[in-house]
Amino acid sequence: MYISYKNFQDGTNNLVVVESDGVITKSLKGKETAIKTHKRKLTRLRAKHK
Repeated sequence: MYISYKNFQDGTNNLVVVESDGVITKSLKGKETAIKTHKRKLTRLRAKHK
């Protein structure tokens, strides 16, 4: 899991980007929210491909 921060709409490092297994999740709320959403997204994608 790779976590990075980007600038969004004139903010300074306010966009959290989480990337793993070719799936990218973005959040403006914070690191914990981005990780939680990313794990949920991965679970849904894995269930869909079964």
